[in-house]
Amino acid sequence: MRSTVATIDLDALAWNYQVLRSQIGDRAMLGMVKANAYGHGMIGVARTLQHLGIDMLGTAFVTEAQELRDAGITAPIMVLTQVEPHEANQAVALGLITVIGDLAQAQALAEAARRAHTTAEVHLYVDTGMSRDGVRAHDAVAFATQLVAMEGLRCTGICTHFATADDPHNPFMVEQLSTFRRVVEQCASAGCSFATVHAANSGALWQSSEAHLSLVRPGLSLYGYASATSSAGSLRPVMRISSAVVSLRRVWPGDTVSYGRRYMVTEESTIATVPIGYGDGYMRALTGSAQCLIRGKRYPVVGTICMDEIMVNVGNDAIELGDEVVLCGTQHVDQVGGAIDVDELATWASTIPYEITTAVSARVPRLFKGALAGIAQGS
Repeated sequence: MRSTVATIDLDALAWNYQVLRSQIGDRAMLGMVKANAYGHGMIGVARTLQHLGIDMLGTAFVTEAQELRDAGITAPIMVLTQVEPHEANQAVALGLITVIGDLAQAQALAEAARRAHTTAEVHLYVDTGMSRDGVRAHDAVAFATQLVAMEGLRCTGICTHFATADDPHNPFMVEQLSTFRRVVEQCASAGCSFATVHAANSGALWQSSEAHLSLVRPGLSLYGYASATSSAGSLRPVMRISSAVVSLRRVWPGDTVSYGRRYMVTEESTIATVPIGYGDGYMRALTGSAQCLIRGKRYPVVGTICMDEIMVNVGNDAIELGDEVVLCGTQHVDQVGGAIDVDELATWASTIPYEITTAVSARVPRLFKGALAGIAQGS
């Protein structure tokens, strides 16, 4: 295994799962595991969540759901982007729940289900203001009537997605929720009732209990993060990214470091080289602002971040080859501690926490630890 590794704390994942359960009461929970479980390792995380009792798992694409089924995951899976017509047969064969946003997609799934002598479970996707996917709110009732009557389909749910749920000061989520509730009521009046009604992602889950409806869809909160203004202080980060010092060299004033000579040394010091770079998902956008932990102390990452390596100015401290370097997470050595979290990395890179964790590439090994490590590994 490389010295660069993403350690996935399954005890923290289980803790977050229970925190979320206490927050949502008797509502069902769909755990989002798309994009490699937000970078945490989709198969291992899905196995763990299934063991913990998750009601449903969420992916973005049929290909992700296929990976889960191939790994032996039997929990219900919902694909939350619209399935393309050429994927209809595969979606039906895998027993997936799909969201429906247009007639061509519905017809393709219905035809695939009829050929397989089965029914495909679907949820009506209503666009209440995201303007990305789904049926426009003013067309939803007419479309729902068609959907419910379509042979080969079983429409068991209705859903929408919030555009501003991470911003509690933006009133648009309240407007979207009101629109969605009105659509659900109009559908019911037209004879189209749904067993499952859902809208809340992580942001909405913490912002408003009214948005919980009958099912919630937490993503980043499962992995230990929510908006800084939420009440989610008890969540525990699940991912820790670490590496090791592989090279040390003395530098003097006037020396420059890395591509483009962006960093010039101002005083005699030591540069430590660490084998992680933007090819691993440690973004080039972190250049000039990132820090890391070595022996519990923060040091600046200097020079342009390379594809495979970064350089760290450790001054004149007694750093040795092989010393652990923490890029994200907590480090404790001799009772000296420090922590760098995903929110801080996101700030340095001028992005959002979602992009930081999902960027961690496949070439970084995921090391599962905790009481459920055996479950995650399929043993």
